[in-house]
Amino acid sequence: MKIIQANKFYYLKGGAERYMLDLSDWLGKQGHEIIPFAMQHQSNIETQYDRFFPSYVETRKVSLSPSGLRTFLRMLYSRQTKQKMSALISEVQPDLCHIHNIYTQLSPSLLQPIHEHNIPVVMTVHDHHLVSPQYVRPAEGCGDDHQHSGIVRGTAARFHKCSFSASFAQMFAYKFQRAMGMYRRVVKTFITPSKYMKNQLVQGGFDREKIRVIPFGIDAQHIEPVYKNNGYILYVGRLSEEKGVDTLIKAAQMLPDIKFRIVGRGPDEQYLHNLAHGLSNVSFEGFRVGDELKRLYEGAAAVALPSCVHENAPLVLLEAFALGTPAIASDVGGIPEIVEDRINGLLVQPIDLPGWTEAILRIVYDEDLQAELARNARSVVEKRFSLDDHYRQVMNVYQEATNFHL
Repeated sequence: MKIIQANKFYYLKGGAERYMLDLSDWLGKQGHEIIPFAMQHQSNIETQYDRFFPSYVETRKVSLSPSGLRTFLRMLYSRQTKQKMSALISEVQPDLCHIHNIYTQLSPSLLQPIHEHNIPVVMTVHDHHLVSPQYVRPAEGCGDDHQHSGIVRGTAARFHKCSFSASFAQMFAYKFQRAMGMYRRVVKTFITPSKYMKNQLVQGGFDREKIRVIPFGIDAQHIEPVYKNNGYILYVGRLSEEKGVDTLIKAAQMLPDIKFRIVGRGPDEQYLHNLAHGLSNVSFEGFRVGDELKRLYEGAAAVALPSCVHENAPLVLLEAFALGTPAIASDVGGIPEIVEDRINGLLVQPIDLPGWTEAILRIVYDEDLQAELARNARSVVEKRFSLDDHYRQVMNVYQEATNFHL
């Protein structure tokens, strides 16, 4: 089977890219031909198909300028993206297109030529973008939710990048694309890794019958769990406001005898360094992958996920669980579908600082509790989050989609 995997980035940037790349690798090993489609970027993985990639578009810096206008127009509709996808389809004659995060930089304009060529489309929903102008929705008490806000209110709130212009662009593009209904009309099947996200889509007007819940998986068979730890709390992820890392640092201020190790990079990195200034029990490890990250997981009493937004299905939890490391996590979004309170981890409200300090104390100093949670964490990935099961279910969706188009 020839399968286009479309995502705005074609390098390891975040969770969506990691999933897309891992899936593509597995599909290739099963004998399928994978054709990537993304925007041009200097960090992209080398591919013979990059001549079909539309040009790079800057979104980090917001400005009222010609480049800002080009970005805004790209969010709405990209003639270049449409033409590039059409040319790619003509070249490779794919059997299926699997799309991931195509918002902003690629835009749903790429769906038009796919639809015109009668190619089935499957979409993995990694965030809230189909149902909200905020791709991450704030948890209760953690900020304003603008899912149902109008353009004027959303713009005035500066919810996106603290910018009037960026918020207007985000809000207008979301309203425009929902009115166009391209995703609803073209996508055959939506895959959500959590029941939570399926419910969000249904509440947002998407057809329940077109949504399949397929939890992410991990290959635990080749991972040896380690049930001894060095008593520290580990955070792994993006250093940005919505991840709630400041809650951990505030907890560290109150728990000077417990070490906190923070892995990752992001826009709030300098702010968090400043917040942790003078705390000898907080260390920033930078970006870590492979064996270095594995060793950090192994030594942790727990991995902490203090998110202030409704997470979908964080892969970091499965990584930790596979190595026998339990979690302390925010009770939001799809997290409770992975972390069962007092079974394989502890659930806490996002900004409940006393709750976080109590949970950390319990898991660090109650060795029997930590050991029980650790073994249950490993057990749950073996029983409920098998990578083979995940891929088998994805292939079933592919087969259903292609059979429908015969």
